[in-house]
Amino acid sequence: MIFISWYHQNLPRIFGIFSFIINPVFIYLVITKSRSQMGNYKYLLIVFAVFDIFYSISEILTPIGVTGNKHGFVVFLTEGPFFDHPEFGQHVMSNRCGFISLSYALLIIHFAYRYMALFHPEKLPIFFRPIGIITVVIFLLAHAASWSLICQQCLAGNDEIREIVANDFLNDFGADSRKIPMLAALYYDASDYIRIRSWIGIFLLTIISFYAMSVYFVLGFKIMRKISHMQSTNKLSKNSLRLQKQLFQTLIIQTCIPIIASFLPTVLSWYAPIFGIDMEWWNTNVATVALAAFPFIDPLAVIYLIPSYRNALLRRKGHAIDDSSTAKTRATSKILSYTQEIHSHH
Repeated sequence: MIFISWYHQNLPRIFGIFSFIINPVFIYLVITKSRSQMGNYKYLLIVFAVFDIFYSISEILTPIGVTGNKHGFVVFLTEGPFFDHPEFGQHVMSNRCGFISLSYALLIIHFAYRYMALFHPEKLPIFFRPIGIITVVIFLLAHAASWSLICQQCLAGNDEIREIVANDFLNDFGADSRKIPMLAALYYDASDYIRIRSWIGIFLLTIISFYAMSVYFVLGFKIMRKISHMQSTNKLSKNSLRLQKQLFQTLIIQTCIPIIASFLPTVLSWYAPIFGIDMEWWNTNVATVALAAFPFIDPLAVIYLIPSYRNALLRRKGHAIDDSSTAKTRATSKILSYTQEIHSHH
């Protein structure tokens, strides 16, 4: 085991426990408290919650540390069942990194669904037909596999890499780099083979990351304009329009969370060594902890932003919810809540 700090070792475990508690509660709320207008979108929310649970499992089974030096950066296992198996642990780490790309793919599907719901609602049933499900599964697997394959082929630690980082690992962690599963990108002071494959690997991972971000911004902008247009032309009822806004706001928050917790930490770790920027403190104290926090923050944000989920959860604790500062909106909220209760009994 490589001990870095108490919070580096224990915060991911604590976040994992939170994830195992919050995500099942979230799934229950989605199943029992979703409004009928939400339609099949609730199943996508459930899929994301299940993904968050598996993400947390991977975080606990493959706890990682990240270090940067004058050569580049290294991601390595700090403990766990695969710690004593350098080669096999390396493959497991590559698969664990695939969860980052998988989260990007799931968000793309969410954006695509919301886009179709507004622009091509007649085509929405395709999502849940066999052809749609198969297409989505293939898309998800391709995203995860591409990231994992790039890590394994371009960033896997070999004898040369382990020798280059040996002194740093011995001085910083008191560990033998030859016995530790690791992935690394070394940009300088290495053989041409190591440097070229490192640049290629990071370039490919950057393309995947920025392509996903581009899809979010393009579809998000189109969705926002469509909702504004519908609001100005009164093409939707107030309730339907309110729900569309809530779901879009939820999707935006769901997107911001992995951007902050996954995209920024990884990109900074990749590129800081290229410009000679020392990111040791960031890599050790922020990047790895942020990656572990994502799976439980995501469902919390959705619960908070969707009133039917938030109200149900807080009422169960004996709190009353008041979503409005005016009597009219309070009355409307009570009527909607009463209607939801009638539907739930039926």
